[in-house]
Amino acid sequence: MTGIQLNTQKDKYLISIDKSMFDKAWLLKLLESLRVEELAHKFDFDESIETLGEDIKADWWAKNKSRFINE
Repeated sequence: MTGIQLNTQKDKYLISIDKSMFDKAWLLKLLESLRVEELAHKFDFDESIETLGEDIKADWWAKNKSRFINE
């Protein structure tokens, strides 16, 4: 048996999580991640948001690379 089971009903999904396999902190992190995903799906982002994200990461890496890699 697995630690997580999914059951489908007419209007909802029921997720069962074995308490002996996961602690409360893990569950709270999972629920927060699901909440963030739910909020993200409500927004109508176009493809440019990914480009912006890549630009932000590239800029951050250029400024901080020396902190992690000694050249």
